[in-house]
Amino acid sequence: MTAPLRKHCLVFGGTFDPIHHGHLRSAIELRELLQADELRLMPSHQPPLRGRPGGTAQQRLEMVQLAAANEPGFVVDDRELSRDGASYTVDSLQELRAELGDGVGLTMVMGSDAYAKLHRWHRWQCLLDYANVWVIERADHPLQADGEVAAAMDARRLASVEQLRTRAAGGFFSSRLIQLPISATDIRARVAAGRSIRYLLPDAVAERIAHWGLYQNMQTGTQS
Repeated sequence: MTAPLRKHCLVFGGTFDPIHHGHLRSAIELRELLQADELRLMPSHQPPLRGRPGGTAQQRLEMVQLAAANEPGFVVDDRELSRDGASYTVDSLQELRAELGDGVGLTMVMGSDAYAKLHRWHRWQCLLDYANVWVIERADHPLQADGEVAAAMDARRLASVEQLRTRAAGGFFSSRLIQLPISATDIRARVAAGRSIRYLLPDAVAERIAHWGLYQNMQTGTQS
């Protein structure tokens, strides 16, 4: 009989350019559904499949820290920002697994838009060696993947979040989640146009954006 897990850790990565209430509300929902002990917000340095972020690594880290400051169970993990060049999720999961040990559940979360590009990720085949994968199906992006990815993940598919809760790694689960229709792309566009971003993200984050003059003269880039 397999020993029960000591705890379960969720990993929620992204550029967070900027972090907003859509990210935060989803993170709370995910942590509650899984009954996870902690949720790690992991800002990426330079995502290989996206354009250059508008905020610097330090600015995006500070915004995430401000947003997570008063939320129980949230941990800001800045390991990817210390790397030069592209950020690879599999490297972060490998490091985390070595730190946490085998008796801890580790689940990474991604949207169905990212899942559709998973075949282009660095060493995607190794993700399940270190963690579970939980895909959130976005209303504007049905659950689809490259044939090799779909076959590999379907072979590890779990039927419920209860099953996911008891797995340290190696499981695949997908589900829908009520998501707030907020995007970082829209926030950046509003700032560039001189429009209000109030109630789209935490006040402390909005104040820091204004203080830095961030996003005032830039292309809006990829939605997130």
